[in-house]
Amino acid sequence: MHQPHLLGEPLRLPDSLWAATAIPAPGISQLTDERSADVLIIGAGFTGLAAAIELGQAGKRVAVVDAAEPGWGASGRNNGQVIAGLKQDPDVIEALYPGDTGRKLVRFGSEAPSVVFRLIQEFGIDCAASSKGWIQPAFTRSGLRAVEHRCRAWQERGVEARMLEQDELASLLGTRHYQRGWLDPRGGSIQPLSYARGLAQAALSQGASIFSNTQITRLEQRSGRWHAESDMGGIEAPNVIVATGAYNRHLVPDLHTSIVPVRTAQVATRPLPEDMRRQILPQGHISSDTRQLLTSFRLSPDGRLVMGGSGATAGLSHAHIVPFLHKAGNTLFRHLGKLEWEYQWSGYFAVTTDHLPHVHEPAPGMHISLGCNGRGIAISTALGIELAQRVLGAQSLSVPVSDIRSIPFHTFRHLGVAVATRYKRLQDTLGI
Repeated sequence: MHQPHLLGEPLRLPDSLWAATAIPAPGISQLTDERSADVLIIGAGFTGLAAAIELGQAGKRVAVVDAAEPGWGASGRNNGQVIAGLKQDPDVIEALYPGDTGRKLVRFGSEAPSVVFRLIQEFGIDCAASSKGWIQPAFTRSGLRAVEHRCRAWQERGVEARMLEQDELASLLGTRHYQRGWLDPRGGSIQPLSYARGLAQAALSQGASIFSNTQITRLEQRSGRWHAESDMGGIEAPNVIVATGAYNRHLVPDLHTSIVPVRTAQVATRPLPEDMRRQILPQGHISSDTRQLLTSFRLSPDGRLVMGGSGATAGLSHAHIVPFLHKAGNTLFRHLGKLEWEYQWSGYFAVTTDHLPHVHEPAPGMHISLGCNGRGIAISTALGIELAQRVLGAQSLSVPVSDIRSIPFHTFRHLGVAVATRYKRLQDTLGI
């Protein structure tokens, strides 16, 4: 039987831990008729769903369409870490955007986790939310300099961050693999697919319509209104939000060549015995280190070690990534014996050349955001609120609006990612 695909991914959820343990999906169906709305949202990930909630609360008629289902893409495949800040450090951002523009962008990233936890509380989303903080241990000397600088930069901006020496770091992580690190109290964790499904249910409760298995094949503006067509129906609206992230296709000229979709994988153990659980992140923190190819780890709500990281290919397979993650987990927690791994899955996230999220308005009534660069839970949720407020008449955004710019030689992106990954893997191996 033919299985529909998007960017080569089957339009069904991967066999992941999150898919196996998520709350039930809301009852939605495919678009099969012609409709009108105040706002059309393409993509039912965190951005699109958060925007739908905000717009619904403002009384707008909202229609959300997704080629698969809510949370199918990066929103339902990540490690579940809610991390504050953008990929670039605050002083770098303020140098790139002097004055109030840079400060607003830094504040946007800093406050993004609070947007996530506010929505969870407001709508009672059952997604195992925890806000115990994020620990970033240093993997190398250069990594140590980076975390010291990062911690100091956030302290100067009023965040109660602090450095951790080896003994305290080891007690909080459950491993003595790292020398020092820093603790950011703004971070936390969720079950990401449950969060996506909870956002979808919240959007429905605010009057939004959500359509699954509805792949938009044509999007054009006629007489001041946007017209979207699928195989079975269509929607027209004066405003459209494109929130497809790394999984964007050719609906908007040059959008797919403005980012690089990079594959990241997750692996999860079998549920650990209680005595082992108490030795890994015993106070409920989450962690990701400073490797060039970042390694993330956390405990799942049912007591599994979940490891995540980017890998050796931008293609469809994560076969080359999984052994590195297994090795990383067994190395970090070798004192616990050989870990038994049960799940592995992967997906794309969008990387931009400046490692900052991008917001575009290429035509009247069209609003686009993408490029969370691995910080997707908090940033993409907050971007959804921002785009909704823009539709509602906000004169400016926290993220500067920019033109869509194609990355040179984008055709060779797979080769470029493969070469860059091998180089970064070598840097990690050599500890530089």
